[in-house]
Amino acid sequence: VTAHGGGAGTNEWLEARSVVARFESQRDADWLGELPASLTLDLLGRLGDVWQPLRDSTEDALALLTTRVSALGLSDDIRQRGPGGPVRESPFFRLPHARRDELADLCLMCRRDMVAVHDNLERFGVSVDVVYRLDVIAKSLDRVEAILVALDPRTTTELVTAETLFLAELCRARLRESSVRGVVKDNTQLLARKVIERAGETGEHYITVSRGEWWKMLASAGGGGFMTVFTCVAKFFTKWGHFAPAVDGMISSVNYAGSFVGMQLLGFTLATKQPSMTAAALAGSIRAQRDAHQLDDLITTIARICRSQLAAALGNIGVVIPSAIVFDFVFRAVYGRSFLDADSAQYTVDSFHVYKSGTIPYAVLTGVLLWASSLGAGWLENWAVYRRIPEAIAEHRFKRFLGRGLFRWLGKMVKKHVAGFGGSVALGVLLGMTPAFGKFFGLPLDVRHVTLSSGALALSVKALGLSALTDPSVGWAALGIVAIGSMNFGISFLLALGVAFRAREVPISRGVRLLFAVLGRFLRSPLQFIYPPAAEAPDVFSHRPSMAPRGSAVSLHRH
Repeated sequence: VTAHGGGAGTNEWLEARSVVARFESQRDADWLGELPASLTLDLLGRLGDVWQPLRDSTEDALALLTTRVSALGLSDDIRQRGPGGPVRESPFFRLPHARRDELADLCLMCRRDMVAVHDNLERFGVSVDVVYRLDVIAKSLDRVEAILVALDPRTTTELVTAETLFLAELCRARLRESSVRGVVKDNTQLLARKVIERAGETGEHYITVSRGEWWKMLASAGGGGFMTVFTCVAKFFTKWGHFAPAVDGMISSVNYAGSFVGMQLLGFTLATKQPSMTAAALAGSIRAQRDAHQLDDLITTIARICRSQLAAALGNIGVVIPSAIVFDFVFRAVYGRSFLDADSAQYTVDSFHVYKSGTIPYAVLTGVLLWASSLGAGWLENWAVYRRIPEAIAEHRFKRFLGRGLFRWLGKMVKKHVAGFGGSVALGVLLGMTPAFGKFFGLPLDVRHVTLSSGALALSVKALGLSALTDPSVGWAALGIVAIGSMNFGISFLLALGVAFRAREVPISRGVRLLFAVLGRFLRSPLQFIYPPAAEAPDVFSHRPSMAPRGSAVSLHRH
């Protein structure tokens, strides 16, 4: 380029544009953005005003972007979830007609309205199309603000630096637009946001703050552990029936799903259903974290999640084991024998061996199924809210014949329990049909759920007698139960957290920094992660996640 010498003719501009078009990697775009202003000014002195065609296109882009943001912001789906008020007073309405010096303030007002839209997603539900529109609006506002910086009149050095950075960002966007990997990444991120937009709000209900809430969680989980004994007993009866794989899977699915739905209706808790919900809530808080004070709040949130999970696990396992022993005592009193014979009991104990059986891989698979069931719960709840199913039930025309109060009660019940029903049925079907699916295809697939496995092990040890407690196989099986619990909780939580991190674009570096901060807090105050302190600060979930990640793209791919 420098070989052409001075001048600002068309050939020089085409040559410069040809050079920019040769940026074929992210590294090249980064190099362009890091060019010193003095070197860029020297290049411009040799080429002439090569920025003028870009400035003309930028003016057109600014008009196009503000019009697009206005159209999307005034669409029915967005206005329905917005703060309300006359359309003429909306910043989206004023944006395309405003002067350039007014655009920065209007962009800020638009972002404030988008926060209101985000807050109302819990009331009105969310679809992929709504998430796509929110993403387009947010990234278009980012681009408008970037253009305003590049067009802002100031000293030559500052202006050239801003224009160079803007050009580098355009190069990055062009690279993302032409990349198949970029298309896949954009679409998977949209789907991830669709999954967790409402799950984070739901996950807050599983996090205890005070000691009273902790004990309520423990009692609720104890009820779930008690019901699990009967689920475990029904599971043994199903296996003893030696049904065909499909029939066995359907009966097991009904057993599991019915038990989980019963827990939901009675207000009981199954510990393994919590991690996938609390992970989304945690990721939302991490995305909003900005300073050291908020980092302390996040650590407090993690401590609350840990002790809430611990209370639920202790309640489930701490009640299912003695309940199983009591059940066997009653069964022996009625039928004169233990519920399990010696062979079945020993086979069950051996099946939980920590390394001589498939306990660990099966527990990992179960963790994946637990996470997948949370997707089912979130999808069903969002589907019902988005289509206003509870309101439709409450206002059904049959209320004239059966009574308005009955249909209002049914609407409230659906609104309250739809997510629990969706997650319970999805988890029941996944746990019941996975072994049947494995038999059908000849795959070694099975499930290991910590609460069900604890109940089965307790029944087996009771059938083998007290002498079995000194048997090494029982000790290995107990270690297997610990491994099952770790895999169930850990895998489901990590999968949910990974999806939430991807949806909210939480940097890995921030997660690593948080991890070390959590370890430091645990070493200083380990009891805080086990039992709530006597007094603690108010709820830290006031940090709503920002409307969308900062960034820009020349175009977004919808499909």
